[in-house]
Amino acid sequence: MTKALVNAHLKGFETPQRKILETLRDQIAQELPAANQVIKYGIPTFVIDGVPIIGFNGYKKHNSIFPYSGSVTSKLIAELANYEQTKGSIHFSIDKPFPRSLLKKVLKAKFEQLAER
Repeated sequence: MTKALVNAHLKGFETPQRKILETLRDQIAQELPAANQVIKYGIPTFVIDGVPIIGFNGYKKHNSIFPYSGSVTSKLIAELANYEQTKGSIHFSIDKPFPRSLLKKVLKAKFEQLAER
């Protein structure tokens, strides 16, 4: 599973939503240059040394980020207060990008969580 599969996955979205997801993908790639892009659990995911770091996907009424750990979102309660969440995902609008500054905080929390293991 390669970056080409992620490209094919993203082509399945309508242009406005696809552009939001592609921007998110580019931002994650810039933050995680050593990561491989794969499809894991049916969604685009950035993996380092076989460990899924963050995934993302689009849906009918929202886009989502998946930090692959509920403890990541529990470390960012105030920062994520305006975002609907599930145990393993952070939802954001299909027509507005996820803030890069918040993405960096999510990634930082993920790496802190991994270091605690």
